Amino acid sequence: MDRREFLGLVAWGATSLALGKLDYSSLSSVRSRSYAAMEELPPGSIRPEGWLRGELEKQAKELGSQLPHVSWPFNEPYWKSKEPPTGFWWPWEQVAYWVDGAVRLALALGDQGLMHQVRQAVDQTLLRIDWDGYIGPSAFKEPKDDFHRWPHAIFFRALTALADAGAGKAIPEALTEHYLLDPADYGKPTRNVTNIESILWCFAKSGDPRLLSKAEEAWKEYLTVAKDPEHGDLSMERVEGITPINAHGVTYVETAKQPAILYSYTGKKEYLKFALDAQERIFKHHMLIDGIPSTSEWYRGVGALDSHETCDISDHTWSWGYLLMATGDGVWADRIERGIFNAGMGAIKKDWKAVQYFSCPNQVIATLDSDHNAMAHGGRMMAFQPNPGQRTACCGGNVHRMLPNYALRMWMRTAEGGLAATLLGPSTVQTKVGEKGTPVTIRQKTDYPFEETIRFEISVTSPVAFEFLIRVPKWCKSPEILFNNEVIFPLVRNGFAVLNREFKEGDVVALRLPMALKVSEWPDRGVGVEHGPLVYSLPIEAKWTSISESPYSTASYPSWNATPAGPWNYALVDASLATIERKSMSNDPWASPPVSLHLRGRRIEGWEMEVNSAHPEQRFTPKLPAEGGELGAEESIRLIPYGATHLRVTIFPRA
Repeated sequence: MDRREFLGLVAWGATSLALGKLDYSSLSSVRSRSYAAMEELPPGSIRPEGWLRGELEKQAKELGSQLPHVSWPFNEPYWKSKEPPTGFWWPWEQVAYWVDGAVRLALALGDQGLMHQVRQAVDQTLLRIDWDGYIGPSAFKEPKDDFHRWPHAIFFRALTALADAGAGKAIPEALTEHYLLDPADYGKPTRNVTNIESILWCFAKSGDPRLLSKAEEAWKEYLTVAKDPEHGDLSMERVEGITPINAHGVTYVETAKQPAILYSYTGKKEYLKFALDAQERIFKHHMLIDGIPSTSEWYRGVGALDSHETCDISDHTWSWGYLLMATGDGVWADRIERGIFNAGMGAIKKDWKAVQYFSCPNQVIATLDSDHNAMAHGGRMMAFQPNPGQRTACCGGNVHRMLPNYALRMWMRTAEGGLAATLLGPSTVQTKVGEKGTPVTIRQKTDYPFEETIRFEISVTSPVAFEFLIRVPKWCKSPEILFNNEVIFPLVRNGFAVLNREFKEGDVVALRLPMALKVSEWPDRGVGVEHGPLVYSLPIEAKWTSISESPYSTASYPSWNATPAGPWNYALVDASLATIERKSMSNDPWASPPVSLHLRGRRIEGWEMEVNSAHPEQRFTPKLPAEGGELGAEESIRLIPYGATHLRVTIFPRA
């Protein structure tokens, strides 16, 4: 293909998407990962509905589209120009996060206005490809510095999503040419190896064996570098030993998923074992109650004040999606849901106008000087801001990938050509199944995770036999499945109920997931309360003070200080006696949750916010109190889902 033909194809793809002329229903997934148990459907095949659509639309209306009008670096021409104000790698990374998130958000919603906005960066990048195929900023063309190919790995995700949605063949050919001709070393240093993700995507599209070889050689070289903890702490010895992780959270998890992707294309079990062992280290040593490991910035402990960077919420759940596809094991979907429903929704202001850089199970204050983490003690990382961390703007961009990726991976194609309901929630999927590629539409009708019942309403043009997998979460001990109102007992394989039969128009499969109360134990005699996929917290009434003077805020999108305006210092009397209250589902359940738990608590005298003696006006969320504090009288307290809170107590002392 010559350059003129290529540019014409780019223009065709941009115009088609901008005008909404693509027929998503006609797209069918072509199996390209021959060893993976599952594969994503093309973006546009899945329509989010109910509370999920409402949340995505709110995101798109607010920071999802407005961030480029609020703050640096999103208001600068990164990826729109090859020569913006600075050549440092981090603004390119941060804007690439937003581009990828906004592309996927637009695809999930069919939002043509947002697509037009974000395609400016995409199209300008593609129209400025160098004569030798290099894509991206001029400052990074000659390989140098630790992160010279990391921003590419992020930005190229947006390109692959557009191509998978049907934006012509220009993008796959351009990325293939870039990778085959690029002299950069992808095995080192640091995050360059994360490009394996896109290199193998190109291999799936082109079948060029040089790409597979390039990916495997990069991983082989990386393992020789990984013996140095500065490069991700992914040495073979430490991974196989399931030791605690001594590494930066984003670097580790973005790298640790690469062998799972390599397994999906090669079938080499040593790759999959490495990936599973690397994840097991996270779950054994670093997981917080809200479903995301402590990563502030490096992996930490599992206490009430251990925190996670919002980037790690997006990146861990994204990475676990590759483990789900490689293994077909529903436990990875369980982990994605838990992380997003709790940690993810708990890190954002519910109007989608601000987000935290660090968030954690117990946060009774969130201001511009209340960060209790050692990495930025006394700093602004806990405050709710449109661009949290400000010059460290990664979370402001990366948060926009979280919910769109959840929506786009709710349904997947199985290795046998069937269909799997992987992530539960209100949605409709349109695809083709069976030997003849029969069109099928399945509506997942539910208010999950706020209710226990999910209905799958099936519509087909003619009866068709196919394998239909429905995930049964591991936390549910007594699930019930009905087919056209009759109880059935299908085979359950790897956390999925397997319905292998002929389906006809109007068939309904109902899944009931009774949610049991669980009391979990945490360090310092702490206890937490869980119910199904949701973790419950004491919501603390907040006094909000806006701060718009910062150059990273505006009057419409200010930074916010949140200070407690109500009691919070409770110990739980007996969490196992909690009762659940349900009310009608609201249009905005994360702002007005339809479920809550009622239980008894006693206030602890002397458990108060930590005060900086040198600056008494500066306060921090305190540790759990030592045993023996004086207790007040019993009183009724109400807990709500963690994701519905801003200030909260989630890990309680025992009374």
